[in-house]
Amino acid sequence: MSAGVYHIPVLLNECVESLCIRHGYDYADCTLGGGGHSEKIAELLNEGQKLHCFDRDIEALVAARARLARFGEKIIYHHKPFSDLGKELAPEALGGVLYDLGISSHQIDTNRGFSFAGNEALDMRMDSGSGESAQDYLERISEKELAKILKENSDLEMSGRLARLILSGVAAAKGEDRKITAADLNSAIEEVYASRKKDWNSLKARVFQAIRMEVNSEISEIKKSIEAAVHCLKSSGRLCIITYHSKEARTVKEVLSLFEKNCLCNNNLPVCVCGGNNRKIKKVNKKPVTPCVEELKNNSRSRSASLRVYERI
Repeated sequence: MSAGVYHIPVLLNECVESLCIRHGYDYADCTLGGGGHSEKIAELLNEGQKLHCFDRDIEALVAARARLARFGEKIIYHHKPFSDLGKELAPEALGGVLYDLGISSHQIDTNRGFSFAGNEALDMRMDSGSGESAQDYLERISEKELAKILKENSDLEMSGRLARLILSGVAAAKGEDRKITAADLNSAIEEVYASRKKDWNSLKARVFQAIRMEVNSEISEIKKSIEAAVHCLKSSGRLCIITYHSKEARTVKEVLSLFEKNCLCNNNLPVCVCGGNNRKIKKVNKKPVTPCVEELKNNSRSRSASLRVYERI
């Protein structure tokens, strides 16, 4: 595995500039991946400053350690889900926190079932040493539940029919005593969306995304971690979050909207009873930052990226 090509960091300069690295502060990269963002951040840290790097994928940690070896003890590695941020670090311990959500290029290209383009067994776990695989997940979930997650996670139309065909394929594979593969899911997708052949690649990516998100509890992880990140930030500390699809973006905005409000009382109450002093963050950029033409040309996987930046009050 080549650490240098594990994953091309998206919006690299924009992220680092938005973090506003300052002397005397520690930082966290909650989505270490191949270490591209961490490398740039670590280069700007002085002696005594620490960069806390989180990833639950052991392959990512191995690649990143090789890439970042020259920084020595400046980097602290956490082989944990980023939802553990609040357990690992104290309140007001950080000058900035970075998230590059979704999956890495390396994970897409491996044989763990993340991509519709392969034909390996469907695992999809970011931490292949724990939890249930996509195979296990699809064997136990109901048609109604699957239809719901296809709709909610990826805004898929005809999710009920698609769920029925997918689970029919899962049952058939089990009856043949074999693992389900990308081909089984692709077959169901192509049948349901037969009239939209030109959209097949996009539709397949969205189906795989929806299932992957459930296997890894991604939305729950994002909510827990971002809530913790707000509390871990010092005053004027920055929170930078890259999202890639509407479900991620909605989740980020919903969680952080609660920290942008002074009053958290129910609108039906005639007067404020919460104290009206709950606001902890403010937006830095009113509109998300997106990749420039040059980056899109060099890295097509950055095309759906959006960077949102917040500051601790």
